[in-house]
Amino acid sequence: MSGVRFYQNYISPLKMGSTCRFEPTCSAYALQVISARGAVTGIALTLVRLSKCGPWHPGGFDPAPRFRAPEDPPGCPHCTPTTTKES
Repeated sequence: MSGVRFYQNYISPLKMGSTCRFEPTCSAYALQVISARGAVTGIALTLVRLSKCGPWHPGGFDPAPRFRAPEDPPGCPHCTPTTTKES
């Protein structure tokens, strides 16, 4: 994470305006996924995101994937669990 912070504080300001085609920026995305999933998975997800950076991809809103917390029920993270009645 210190490498990403170094980039944000010292390298990114040298550019003339924002050049990232995604929202949130790739460095903010990297910080989110590394803190949520750890270094190995976070770096892998960041590399996938960086591989999209080019003229062949339109960019736009591309948030970090939502991760299911261990206490969340399995299945759709947006659905509420249902109960069934036994006959």
